[in-house]
Amino acid sequence: MAEQKLARRIIAVDCCEHTLAALESLQYSRVTSVKSRNQAKFTPDNPSPDLVVIGVAQFPIRRLFISQLRLIFPTVPLLLLRRESVGPGQKDVIRGEFSLGDSRNNDDLETVRSIREILPLASCDHTSRSNNYGIVREVVRLIVEKHSDPNLDLDRVADELPVSRKRLSRILNQELGVSFRQLLRSLRIEEAKQMLASRQYSIKEVAMRVGFADSHYFSRSFKELTGLNASEFQSSSPLHN
Repeated sequence: MAEQKLARRIIAVDCCEHTLAALESLQYSRVTSVKSRNQAKFTPDNPSPDLVVIGVAQFPIRRLFISQLRLIFPTVPLLLLRRESVGPGQKDVIRGEFSLGDSRNNDDLETVRSIREILPLASCDHTSRSNNYGIVREVVRLIVEKHSDPNLDLDRVADELPVSRKRLSRILNQELGVSFRQLLRSLRIEEAKQMLASRQYSIKEVAMRVGFADSHYFSRSFKELTGLNASEFQSSSPLHN
């Protein structure tokens, strides 16, 4: 009697109906759809999924979410879907980029080969940008430019856009599922990770350079968002000659 092949477990994050249908068409695959704004529901399964697929990004903050996913699923392959313009007068397509963990797993290559069979996907209305795309993009741009200012806050960003404080807060919560303070803190920690990895600065210097007036709050935030102490992260980062 032939051995029954186990179903490939796929978690689809923020994937549209079109993408879910394509994933579900794969043989021996079981797809679970979740939303990134429900981050509290992301817990390591036993066993872990075989693949995590991240849908087309509506806003330019994908790096933050990927870092958080890597903490939860350190060895699971990630597939990042992105919109790509084919040419004038032609419809966009959805292409994929794989991110593999550093631990050896022979099943990874089989998973990649299987998923490649359905890529690229045709674009669809579900991947269209939100009406608030421009506002969120400007918020991220301003935070990236001014994150080192410890006095940066929602009021200052709202004044620069310009948009009311109340409306901006509502847009961020509706579109991203986070508050301005959470977004600012996450972007600062992402910048801090790059600076710590360079080993050019002490932890206190990094905290100050990325906009944390309180180094203790920086340490607590770093641990909460990365799962490591800042000193542990710095010492574990490879040296580049």
